[in-house]
Amino acid sequence: MNTDPVHVEPNPPDWAALQRQAQAWVREFATGRPTAADMARVRHWRALSAEHERAWTQACSDWKALGRHAQAFTEQYPRLAHPRPVRADRRLFLGAAASALGTLAVVGMVRPPLGLWPSWSEWRADYRTATGEQREFALAGQIHLALNTQTSIAVRDMGKRPRFELVAGEAAVSALGDTACEVLAGDGRVLLTQGEVEVRRLPAGQVRVRCTSGSSEVWHPTRRVALSAGEQVTYDQGGIDDRARPAPASEWRHGMVAFDDQPLADVVDEINRYRPGRVVLMNDELARRRLSARVSVHALDEVIAHIQRLYGAQVRRVGDLVILA
Repeated sequence: MNTDPVHVEPNPPDWAALQRQAQAWVREFATGRPTAADMARVRHWRALSAEHERAWTQACSDWKALGRHAQAFTEQYPRLAHPRPVRADRRLFLGAAASALGTLAVVGMVRPPLGLWPSWSEWRADYRTATGEQREFALAGQIHLALNTQTSIAVRDMGKRPRFELVAGEAAVSALGDTACEVLAGDGRVLLTQGEVEVRRLPAGQVRVRCTSGSSEVWHPTRRVALSAGEQVTYDQGGIDDRARPAPASEWRHGMVAFDDQPLADVVDEINRYRPGRVVLMNDELARRRLSARVSVHALDEVIAHIQRLYGAQVRRVGDLVILA
């Protein structure tokens, strides 16, 4: 490594500054190629005071916690590629922390751990939005699409009846005039002749289709369900809802996120759709706590602060990574 990740101030820095410095060291050693000079520099930095050493220990502990989270992912999806071995010189400094980063780096392009980067199918999509980004555009003149954050659309056919696939995320599709279209998503497809639908890919292979105006049909291998304005249906590989249910008002089109007595595990998943970086819950009991709130997509750090105040959660930050415990 040729860069100096830490600036040591002439006066003793406060604890927050020490944490930032320690986190910078850990990130550099986890992702770079430390030399003997780097080793000497970090040893010198750690020896400056007991607080410097404590900050280093805490930063390494955070990386280890992230590694345990990544390991749980690889155990859940054992067929994904195993990470490459970590070099011995890196183990000298970070041990399991470097291994944790290695697990995150190479666990797979097919289904990335923790959603830290887009999957291969998302990269190959024709239209894609990044974290926190929303886009609107027209296809074939009469078809209008609005893409929410972390959304990928692949065009399958632009003939008389346009067909495209929702690879990931959430999109609103409007059909105007006499132009019909099909939306493929997971194990089903949506036929829209006139009106608007919102389609979202949910965790565990589920898909939710919400009709906001006009009418549509949801086709699943097991059956077909007709939707009118204000109705929604959910399906997965195993089947589809027996009947359409009333659909709540959509929030994302207005730049808002709403939580209605939801477990914090679900709240954090939703935050991670809109907020750059990553929020990780490391406590099962905390994950089961519930929260109701309505907040702008640009103010999601307020939700993190609210969780900290409401439940006494410990919040640790490593760059854009936020760990709740």
